[in-house]
Amino acid sequence: MITQKINVKCGKFTLLFGNNPEFWNMSKIVFRNYDKKAVRQLLLEVGKERYECAIMDAGLKQKPITLEGFYFEYEMDTENINLNLYYRYPSQITFFIMPVLGYWAVPNEGWEMSRK
Repeated sequence: MITQKINVKCGKFTLLFGNNPEFWNMSKIVFRNYDKKAVRQLLLEVGKERYECAIMDAGLKQKPITLEGFYFEYEMDTENINLNLYYRYPSQITFFIMPVLGYWAVPNEGWEMSRK
């Protein structure tokens, strides 16, 4: 088996990667939306019971107080389409809340492309 080596410069260091599949999947392009009005509409559409169950499933001890940390994330891979709602605390800890594909309140505009 022939392994092709690739040099990647990271600051002062040069890393060598061969047939490591984790290297090729290190960064994925995702689209994020931080629209608070859309999050509010989505939470109204989801309802109190479903929202509280999603918070418990995510492992959050207490519910988020403001809408500031909520965001939508859209990721498309070869197997399926992921459109999810996340919450990020000010300490930069992020929790998956629930999948939102199929809800009407998902925004059409304001999506930002970023690497995950």
